[in-house]
Amino acid sequence: MSEPGKTLDPVVVKVGGGALEGGALEDVRDLAAGGRPVVLVHGGGNRLTQMLEALGVESHFVEGLRVTDEAALEVAEMVYAGHVNKTLGRGLNSLGIPAVGISGTDGPTLRVSPVPGLGRVGKVQKVEGALIQTLLNGGFVPTVAPLGLGPEGAYNVNADSAAAALAVALGAGHLFLLTDVDGLLADGELVSSLTPEECEGYVESGLAAGGMVPKLRTASEAAQGGVEARIVNGERRGVLLDALSGEKAGTLVSGR
Repeated sequence: MSEPGKTLDPVVVKVGGGALEGGALEDVRDLAAGGRPVVLVHGGGNRLTQMLEALGVESHFVEGLRVTDEAALEVAEMVYAGHVNKTLGRGLNSLGIPAVGISGTDGPTLRVSPVPGLGRVGKVQKVEGALIQTLLNGGFVPTVAPLGLGPEGAYNVNADSAAAALAVALGAGHLFLLTDVDGLLADGELVSSLTPEECEGYVESGLAAGGMVPKLRTASEAAQGGVEARIVNGERRGVLLDALSGEKAGTLVSGR
């Protein structure tokens, strides 16, 4: 439990669309029960790819980011803000986590500008945190689908980047990027800590590839905004609590 009268910094956690299989979400329940404000941001790219394939729409990626045309965006909104968000929310509530599902277009919470060359993909330009703060004040865990509002309506937003933008705007103490590995691996060994500048070096050298590229860049963005970011294994129960208690966990990216 938190100390009487002491306000704890929020924690932002980015989870995958199927993250209920991971043990780290039980940490979220403990954090919320202890008075720590927690915001979840979820992905769901695998589910979206499956749905697009079923509809005969091929998926294309550039440095780990999905190219999204009008048809793909319509499906993305249905998958992210609909099926994934509500299924995840129900599952979280069954774990004792008082989750409320929203998307970044609600509020609106995430204001975005188009990313050139990626179609209806947006980069967060401004976070309007009133809705998130209202939910936190009510004791809920906002669970945010990665969509934002831009000049032509809804835009697909990389969930890692959305999590970083929210973490910086909310003044979070920590951003956790949950994945299925222990963190950034180099030659099979865990890289325990990095500066923001070192993150891009791993990308340019090819030591980080695929989905790890946006995670490293996201962690770098958050660290430059004053938020400690960690890439951790979401399948490990206790990993969030360990990190918050000062123990080594995953790959820490910090500008401090």
